[in-house]
Formats: sequence, structure tokens, C-alpha cells
Amino acid sequence: MNAHPGRIDKYELQTRLGQGRTADVWKAFDTVARRYVAIKFLRANLQIDPDFVTRFQREMPAIAALRHPNIVQYYDFAILQSPETGNTTAYIVMDYVDGSTLADYTRNTARLGKFLPATAIIRLFTAISMAVAYAHQHGIIHGQLKPTNILLDKHNISRNAMGEPVVTDFSMLKLLEATAGTISGWQIDTLLYISPEQIMGAPANERSDLYPLGIMLYEICTGTPPFLGNNPATIMMQHTNTIATLPALINPALPSALTTIIMRCIAKDPWARFPTASSLVEALTQAIGQEEKEVFAQSFSMNVAPPNHPVKALDLPTILTGPTANPADMMPTVLTPLSHGKLEKGEQAGAINYTPTSPGVVGSSQPIPTVPSSRPVTPMPSPSSSGQSAQHLPANSSVPPLTPTLPAFRKSRRPLLWIILAVLLLLVLVGSSLGAYFTFFSKGTTPSTLSSAPLIVGHSYFVSSGLLSSNPGNNQGITDQLQIKLDNIPPPQSGKGYYAWLLNDINLDSKAIPLGQLTVRNGTAVLSFGGDANHSNLLATNSRLLITEEDTAIPPVSPSLDTATYRYYAEFSQKRPGPQDLASYSVYDHIRHLLASDPKVSAAGLTGGLDIWLYRNTQKILEWAGSARDAWKDKNAAFIQRQLTRIIDYLDGSTYAQQDLPGQKLLVDPTIAKIGLLTFDPLTQDPPGYLYHIGKHLREITVLPESSTEQRALATQINSATNTVTFWFNAMRRQVLQLYHMTAAQLLGSAGRSLLDSIATYANDAFVGQVNPQAQVTDGVVQIHFEIQRMATLDVRECTATYPCSI
Repeated sequence: MNAHPGRIDKYELQTRLGQGRTADVWKAFDTVARRYVAIKFLRANLQIDPDFVTRFQREMPAIAALRHPNIVQYYDFAILQSPETGNTTAYIVMDYVDGSTLADYTRNTARLGKFLPATAIIRLFTAISMAVAYAHQHGIIHGQLKPTNILLDKHNISRNAMGEPVVTDFSMLKLLEATAGTISGWQIDTLLYISPEQIMGAPANERSDLYPLGIMLYEICTGTPPFLGNNPATIMMQHTNTIATLPALINPALPSALTTIIMRCIAKDPWARFPTASSLVEALTQAIGQEEKEVFAQSFSMNVAPPNHPVKALDLPTILTGPTANPADMMPTVLTPLSHGKLEKGEQAGAINYTPTSPGVVGSSQPIPTVPSSRPVTPMPSPSSSGQSAQHLPANSSVPPLTPTLPAFRKSRRPLLWIILAVLLLLVLVGSSLGAYFTFFSKGTTPSTLSSAPLIVGHSYFVSSGLLSSNPGNNQGITDQLQIKLDNIPPPQSGKGYYAWLLNDINLDSKAIPLGQLTVRNGTAVLSFGGDANHSNLLATNSRLLITEEDTAIPPVSPSLDTATYRYYAEFSQKRPGPQDLASYSVYDHIRHLLASDPKVSAAGLTGGLDIWLYRNTQKILEWAGSARDAWKDKNAAFIQRQLTRIIDYLDGSTYAQQDLPGQKLLVDPTIAKIGLLTFDPLTQDPPGYLYHIGKHLREITVLPESSTEQRALATQINSATNTVTFWFNAMRRQVLQLYHMTAAQLLGSAGRSLLDSIATYANDAFVGQVNPQAQVTDGVVQIHFEIQRMATLDVRECTATYPCSI
């Protein structure tokens, strides 16, 4: 269309509202209905896309039939062919919404540091999410949600002061699939919100629509999208590989409940997100303040209808795998694409299945074989005091030194309970970790061995970017970034600035990594060091931080030798309990082994700390448990048994897996399988399983006088979680072995399905955590991962005569 007003049928074109690569939008006047409308003209090239007309005529009636107050109302659609030129023009007539877009609103508020109150954000995104949920329930996927597709009606401000949100462009991606070209050809403002699975070539579905909702929610809460870049490739790589910075680190006023909703929505793998948009709506309504819930519920009385299928914990789709034969190359995970298992012919590594399975059939007349334990084990405390049923007793267990807190297992999962879980399980991801970061950023906390030291002026902590190598022998992407924040400090002298330096272990030759100049505003100094190009592991060899005050005219390349320029200093204690115990470790040793580099892990041919392998291997078990359960409906007993074998390989480790499954060859990477998740003989097993090994380090941290109060509290909390995960894994292992020794008929019968459902539940609980019917949260490995990262926090103090700083 040209820029001059014209007329099509009964519509008088007046003003161009927008122009894009695939469509133009005009404001027009409907001369019959006597109202203003918006008309979208689609640029269709029938030579490139000969099926466009058929697709348009097939899809548009369903889209136009949507009737929801937060979805733009379609009035008309048609295809015109010019007899003079032969060109084809498709247009869609819709309600004219007078107002700006969510992109405009965010640019003028959050981008400028003007954050909405949490209640207003929740109101806004509850309305948007209800619109998406309604469309999903009518079989319509948006596929390309972004802020420019959300209009804010300035004439309807009864619920949202910025204007009631109205979602547009449902199924536009599907309508223009060939015309739009490849994802790599999309504009950056679209790629900022695209889901990882769409980047990898999967079609859009319900869960891929939840991802951009989370990205937009992140942006309005922090003022920035989580993933930025100057070119499409950079942004797409971040979507598939990089862990987003926790939004509360950018906006400390953000409630933890809202933060955890965001983090679940933007999970890399679809299974880790909310199961439906309706459950996201429920989570948002639960996150609002209790005193406002009644008013909030009345305001949103026009809720979406409940899903037409039960929302159960086990209705989780198969974990995403890549479109190639090697999942190590393409599979997006929360941390890294990593090859753990050997795929066999016919296993279809590239298949993507997001379709929820039906609930399992509980009970069976088929006998379930009992598998005796093949080795002595250390028994867990009796579950009778905690309410566990006998069917969940573990086949073996090894108990880390501190007392575990056992969860109350459920005999069934009701749909309503799972909706509640969808809210509360969010706390598992990052909830409690956020508060601690900012507790750490307060003054006055002094470790017991530094009672005469100056008060803490700030903190620095290590962060893993998640850009890990697929090679298990490469430790890049682990603790490769550093954050610094100091409070209430004087500004540097005129012509000078504060410069940060990361110093290595005091037992090594002196070496300083320049981190850059701190930005100081109103007494607060901050610095974010993104690491080097290789994402090198910083914590593995560096234990100290120095901040100097030096000339800015010529930025220093190394810290001054003049100690008078030293202003602030921090270190992990490297003092060992005593020279008589050469096997004892310092606080720094324990943190490094947990998070950055562990000798026993290295001896097995792996790199990194204990934490990253607990995280990676638990995530793989969740994938295998889910795919084994999904294969039940296809009656693929051989595939199920192979997945069960892989689970045992990782739970037991290669040595003990041979005892559980005599004669069965490993189906996973033999190097990774050298260390299992479980420990069966704490006295002789070397190396011990990851959970027990982590527990040993945690116990020693709690008794070291050099550890801080926060570190000891974290160690106790993490250990409680590792005990519970150990319990879940042992219960899972027993059920896996029961299934493994079933006949094919038993495996594919109701008893097999029931056990597969239970194993998938245990795997999900172990990774994400669990909320019992009393709404008590039990941490899983995701939360363990964040809490171990928090232990690597340096207390920064001012350099004084009683607290000297040195290189």
C-alpha cells in the first residue's frame, strides 16, 4: 500500500499505523458499521509460497472465532486479486485499539528505571496470560509473542492503569511461514523473544508461547531483555545456552514469587516451564499480596475455562532433543548441550514430542518382580515417622552426615494440587537464593575469625555463565564471571577511579586478572566482569579480590605496587585445620571442590566441581525418565529398557551398575559414568557418589572456624536438600530395577505404566523440588545448584592497619 488514503470495499483507509517486512497496518473507517477499524495487509508472494491462499482460508476462520476481552476482535478477512497486475493481497480487518504497545510502555518506564509495583505487573500479565490460555484452549498457538503484538487500550483502564492489554497477531507466524523465511532472517526485535526450541526448528506449541511471556515479564521487571546482542546468531546462542541473570539482581525490589515465575517461564527446556498457560495464570494470581487477592479475583472474574484435560504432574512432555542424530550438538539445556548417552539405531534422537501423556493407570493384576539389593547398604531412617508408604522405600541409601528432612510422598496427584504446585515449585528455582544475595550485600556481618576486621562494605560472587563446552574434559563456562557490589563508600578522588583485580591462590606465583573500573553512583560501586573469550574458570585458581584507587588518565594494566593505593580487599580463607592433617581442606578448598574443580572428578577424566555434575546428570535422568514414560504409549519396551539402563548407569556409576545389571554394557559415556550420583559403601567407595561427596564438604565447612555464619547456614540447608534428593534417587532406583526385570507384557501393562509414572515423578522432584499438600517446599538439585554458587561469595572490607591488603 502507498502512503495515501484510499478505499478497499467498505473501508476508507486513513492513516498507516505500522509497516513491517511482511505486513502493513492501517487505521480505516468502516462506512457500514460506522466505526474505526485496523486493517492488516499481508505481503504474500505466491511464487515463493503457492500454498498461502489455501493456508489463509483454512486458518483465518478459527482465529476470527476467538472471543476474549484481551484478544483483538477480528471482523473480516479476504483475499483480493488485481486483474491489472495479477497481484494477490490478503487483508484482515480487526478492532481498532487506541493506545500504545507494551514495547512503547516498557521503553518509557522500566527501561528508564521506573518500575511498576509488583501488583500492577501481575495484573497486566495475568490479563495477557489469560488471553493466551483462552487461545490455546481453542487450538490456536500464537508462535511469535512480543511486546509490539500487545496493544494497551487507553480507553479501558479499569483494571490496568496503562491500558487494558489486547493481544494481536495470533497465528501470523503460521500464516506467513514461508514468506517470513528462516528464523535467522528475523529481525532482532523478534528474536529477543523467541523460544529455544523454535530456534532449533521445532514448531511453535503451547509451551513455546510461555517462553516469550516470561521474557516480556523479565523485561518489564528489570528494564532489559535477558538476552541481548548485535546480531541474530549471538541472541539465538544465548537463548539456547545462556542462563539469564536473576532478575532480582537487577531489580532488588522484585518479589521472589514473581522472580521465580519468570525463571520458570524462560526455562530452556519446555518441560521445565508451566504445563499450560492456565497454570501460569494461577501462579500469577497466587503471587499477588494476600490482602488484594479478593479484589484481584473479582477484577479478573472473566477467567479462562479450565483445561479440557487434567493438569497432572506426570503430564510432562518428553525433554527436548536436537534435530540431529547427536543430541550433544543441538539439545538446549538449562546449562549446556552435553552428550551423556549413546543413542542406538531407531531411537530417533531428533524427535521432539511435546504432547502430554495420559495419566497412568494405578494398580495392576500383573505381578511386579522384587529385585533384591546386590550389596549391603546403609539404611535410611525409618520412613514411618514421616508418613511414607512402603512402596517408596529405597532399595539402598547412604546418608550424608547431617540429618535429612524427608518429604511426605503422595499417593496421587490431583489436578488442583498440581496447579498449586506450579506456583510453589517456582520457589525451588531461585526463590530463597535471591534474598540471600542481598542479605550478603548488607553491612555488619563478620566471620568469627575476623572479629577485629573492618565491617563488610560489600560482596563479590562468582557466577557460571552456562556457556559450557560439550566436552566433559573442558571446564569452560563454570564460575567464569564475577559480580561486585559495594555500598556506602566514598567517591574516588578527582582524576582517579576504583579498579578491581582478581588475585590467585596465595600458594601460587602472584598473578592479577584485571576486572575493570567500578562504576560509582551515590556511594554504591558495581562491576560485572563477563570473563574472557574462552569462558575460563576463574574460581579454580583465584581466591582473592583487590580494589585499588588509581589514575584514570592511563588505565592501569596491573595493580600498583604502592600499597597506599589499596582500598578494599576480600579473600577466601586458605587456612587448613592443621599441618598434621594433610588431607584436611580450607574454606577455599571446599568451595573450589564443590563449584570449580575437584581432584576426584579430575582423576575420573572430567573437569569442573561436584555441583555441575550433580546438576548435569540429574537433568539427564529427568530426560530419560520422561522419555521412558512417553514410550509406554508407543509400546516400545526395548526403548524403555534402554532408558532404564541409562538411569541405573548414572545413579550407580559404572562399577555398581554392573552389579545391578550383570552383563549389561554401559549405554552412556563411560567417562561420565565413572562417578555415580549415589554412594553404596561410604568407607571404601572411591570416588564416592556426588551427593555423598558434596555432603562431606558441607559437613566440614560447618565446623571450620574460618567459614562465615552465612556459609555454615548455607551448608546446613544444602545438606538437608542433598539428603532428600538421595532418598528420592534411592526410591527411584528400586522402581527402575523392578521395571528392568519385568517381562515385556508386564512392562507395557498397567503396573509398568504406574511405575514409569512414579519414576518420572521422582526424577522431576529430584531436579526441580517438591511441594507437599501442606505447601511446604522441599529443595531439589536446581536449588542446590544456586545455593552452592552463593557459597562462593567474598566479603569485601576496607584496607586498614588492622586489616592490611596485599598482593
